[in-house]
Amino acid sequence: MADYIIQTKNLSKSFVDVLALDNMTLVVKPGVFGLVGPNGAGKTTLIRILLGLAKPTSGEASVLGQDVVHNSYEIRERIGVLHERATFPKAMKVRAYLDRVCRMYEDRRTSEELLEMVGLAYAGERPIGKLSAGMHQRLGLAQAFAGNPELVILDEPTVNLDVKGRRETIDLVVEMYRSTGVSFFISSHILSELERACDSIAFMKNGRVLDSGSIADILSRYAQGVWRVRTSMPEAFASRAGAIKGVRSARVTGSTLVTVTAEREWTEDLQDHLRNLSMTENLGVHAIEPSMSLEDAYEVVMDNE
Repeated sequence: MADYIIQTKNLSKSFVDVLALDNMTLVVKPGVFGLVGPNGAGKTTLIRILLGLAKPTSGEASVLGQDVVHNSYEIRERIGVLHERATFPKAMKVRAYLDRVCRMYEDRRTSEELLEMVGLAYAGERPIGKLSAGMHQRLGLAQAFAGNPELVILDEPTVNLDVKGRRETIDLVVEMYRSTGVSFFISSHILSELERACDSIAFMKNGRVLDSGSIADILSRYAQGVWRVRTSMPEAFASRAGAIKGVRSARVTGSTLVTVTAEREWTEDLQDHLRNLSMTENLGVHAIEPSMSLEDAYEVVMDNE
């Protein structure tokens, strides 16, 4: 396998008066990688270029060491894909559909293998139209693995799923990576899912990568200087904390929770300022604790943009 499963260099894509990708440079190593950003960030446009379904306006991109413009067919032979809101023939039975998909590949798994991999062995004779939303996504993952891929690209794989379904889908992705060694490239806007599944991540906005790296590196860069304050008066505390010198933001993030972020140069002093505020004013503070979530790092990166 190539040292990098995906590489882009100065990649841009324009649609009439919309710049979907803006001089984007990204390097993705083997493993489970997450691409996160708000709707309209350019994530799906990037995936379409990687799959050879759209051509870049300028710049370069490669998948598994092969150029996306000149070798798109070869790339698609080596990868699996689960598109956002994928559709399948509702009247076909699950096993029959996978049999048909498998026959498209020379190097292929069997439908029985795929059903076992995704936990659908009991549903092989069920019409696809009778599957639940979670089972539907499992079928999509099975289809993505039909041709023994080296890389699987997932575009918003948990869209339309409830909390339980999202958790089960992400857990299955992690299990499949561990059991097969096949790399995953996951595009999503749900940070908690990527934090559970991914080795590395990139933050994307307005067609550009704002930062990328391992989860640990991202947290060490951005989550320092972020504190969570548990208080019975969150609105009042957020208002007072927001006036402290060096505070970038103070946001009510729960019924009894305020997340406070410091400017980088004030990181070391923030905890002392928050403690002084809690002691000098009656704001119902119960706890002040450091925050190390990926969501906090994401907020800092987006605020800096």
